[in-house]
Amino acid sequence: MNFKFLIISLSILFFSVGIAPQAQAQRKNKHDDKPKELSEFLLRERKEAFLEGNKQKMLGNTAAAQSAFSKALRIDANHDASLFEMARLYFAQGRTDDALVAANKAAELDPQNTWYQLLLADLYKSTGQLEKLKAVFEKLVGINPNHIEYRQNLALLYTLNNDYRGAINIYNQIEEIVGVTEETALKKRNLWNNLDKPQKGLAEIEQLVALHPYNSRYQQILAESYIETGNPDKALATYLKVAELDPSDPYIHISLSDLYRKQGNEEKAYEALLIGFANPELEADAKIQILLTYYSIDQIFNEKKEQALELAEILARTHPADARVLSLYSEMLFRSGQYEDALTVLDQVLQTDSSRYGVWEQKMIIESQLNKNQQLAATSTLASELFPMQPLPYLLNGFANYQLKNYDAARQSLERGASLVVDNDNLLVQFYTTLGDIYNQLKNHQKSDGYYDKALKIDMKNALVLNNYSYFLSLRNERLEEARAMAARANDLEPETPSYMDTYGWVLYKLGEIKEAEKWVKKSLDASPTPDATVLEHYGDILFKLGREDEALEYWRQAKETGQEASEWLDRKINEKSLIE
Repeated sequence: MNFKFLIISLSILFFSVGIAPQAQAQRKNKHDDKPKELSEFLLRERKEAFLEGNKQKMLGNTAAAQSAFSKALRIDANHDASLFEMARLYFAQGRTDDALVAANKAAELDPQNTWYQLLLADLYKSTGQLEKLKAVFEKLVGINPNHIEYRQNLALLYTLNNDYRGAINIYNQIEEIVGVTEETALKKRNLWNNLDKPQKGLAEIEQLVALHPYNSRYQQILAESYIETGNPDKALATYLKVAELDPSDPYIHISLSDLYRKQGNEEKAYEALLIGFANPELEADAKIQILLTYYSIDQIFNEKKEQALELAEILARTHPADARVLSLYSEMLFRSGQYEDALTVLDQVLQTDSSRYGVWEQKMIIESQLNKNQQLAATSTLASELFPMQPLPYLLNGFANYQLKNYDAARQSLERGASLVVDNDNLLVQFYTTLGDIYNQLKNHQKSDGYYDKALKIDMKNALVLNNYSYFLSLRNERLEEARAMAARANDLEPETPSYMDTYGWVLYKLGEIKEAEKWVKKSLDASPTPDATVLEHYGDILFKLGREDEALEYWRQAKETGQEASEWLDRKINEKSLIE
């Protein structure tokens, strides 16, 4: 039993007592006809006091109203209408015990008065006296046998008291009055389930469907009930009937897919899912949730990648204006290596909604991956204008401009972005490292070294910083022993990294340890599938120092043939067949 549902139902069905004007008139006329136990004068006095009480109550004068009703009761202690009104005033004042005394006495004097019983119901509900509350609703059902809400409240009270059979009997009574409904059928099914009699619960739904054979919703409820009771074949037949009755139903093919999956029929499950995703009536939120539920991250990007991509494409096609959908699709394209397609989808998103920072970030990351530096510089500039407090656009803008040799623009962007970083040491290290690289290009070695030192202060095990710092020191022939230690540390942290091996070899070369240098730079060449021009040139220089001039010349030529940037002396080395430093 869903407790939340019960409480909600209770609060809905137990409405507060309000006295309709006709009800007051009913009481007034009734008491005009009371046995002549009082003199005409006292009857008139009582009537005037009662009317005055109601007048003051309507004016909001609680104390005056209470005084008037008290006067009526001093004249006639058994005046049930005044007792009722006093009970209501006590209840409003929080005097629940006094209200219960007055309300009970009013109800004893006129046990058939619905309003008196309803006030008692509110009072017992507020004090948590469920047994007495149940007795009140049993009384109300007796007074008003065709009033469905009273029976619904009574059934609910039986349920709260774990009297499930009693509740079922009440719902049976309701069905005799209004017929079988979805509400009563579902409640009876749940009650039978609570009694560990699921087949009887199933029978309730089967009866509902028999009465409404063309209602696709009821058919789906029946299919779900078949699944719950271990009848998957009947569930499948029922779902197929729903698909025939209402092929546009947004959820039927999703339900079919789920059932096929449970039966191990992956092919049929996927076919049903394709149909469901192509239905524009199925909300995008539901499709996104289904996609992420049906496919784990490993499945999406490994054995189920093609299926997930096809579903995501259908999702994007049926909801082309939904930024969340397009973002998910672009993410899946990116993870599957379809970078250009991912960028195209992201551009679609930004054309309709440029306010989503995550989309800009995704676009910048892809452009960085593709080395689209010109594009990245433009995108990151726009992103930093739209989101000036986000540091990442400044970092990527600095990186792009560094690659484009726009060193001053890169420096400005990075210094601005670094000032925005809060509680993110990893990101700050990236800023400092790139600033170190840029200031080296600007020949401001003091600032370059300063930023590398800042980066290492945060993360002394950062192999990239250690490598770059070491290499630039070696180019300047400065602090070579420190450079050796840093390069060695970088190789310890990330062994078999070609660029780190080359740096260490080059530092050794600068220290005059030529034979050891040759070993490390050769290791770098062997470990790299596509040797870098700088590494090839380094190896040529080392060979020349070792007296292997012909081999040195060959490696310098190979460096030239890569088309990559090397040292400013490479052409002279080749032409003059000599080492130039």
